[in-house]
Amino acid sequence: MKLFDRVLDVIYPPTCVLCGAPEAWLCPACQRDLYYYRRAGCARCGERDAGHACEQRWPFASLTVCGPYGDPGWRQLLTIFKYRSAACLADAFRSILKNFRGGYLDPWPWAGCSAMLITAIPADARRKRERGFDHASVLADVVQEILVPWGERKDLLWRKRMTLTNAKLPPDATRSANVADSFQSFGKITVPVLLVDDVITTGATAAEAARILLAAGAPEVHVFAWARGG
Repeated sequence: MKLFDRVLDVIYPPTCVLCGAPEAWLCPACQRDLYYYRRAGCARCGERDAGHACEQRWPFASLTVCGPYGDPGWRQLLTIFKYRSAACLADAFRSILKNFRGGYLDPWPWAGCSAMLITAIPADARRKRERGFDHASVLADVVQEILVPWGERKDLLWRKRMTLTNAKLPPDATRSANVADSFQSFGKITVPVLLVDDVITTGATAAEAARILLAAGAPEVHVFAWARGG
């Protein structure tokens, strides 16, 4: 921890963002209370019911998710981090991901990749200025550090245009139309990519980002999302 952060913690002692308990931005009890997925869902549509009727085909090779966005803890934690510029939660997300890694029962879908690039779905410049930091980049840093330490963290995409917030749109084709042609690759890609998103619901944004990465040459794209909505 940097000296400046230590000084701030003395002046403004950390309290759990979920329950208000002292001494940590996310207390151990709230961390344990988060609902963690232990098994992979459907790679094509993300559903967790083995008997579901899968009709959706995403362009990415797999989807790995920490937990359900419907869980109050996940929803509150990600909302505070994203919309209240709570960069202080980065260490909490590291601990969360270690807990998730320790209890996950399936092999990582990217385990066979000898090289991998880890990238974030980029926010547009205006939203980054409003929030004061790039929350998506921080989450991708944590994923690389905890889950894929042998991979290379690299920004591969940029936003060509501003879009509406997909979460505020109907969960249908409107979301795909909203993000269509909104990303561009920085250049040629020659190894598999792990694309990190905070919340995935219909998968429209991740699918569009994956499409651009594949067009840039990525042999395959895997997606990691911290929570699954819908």
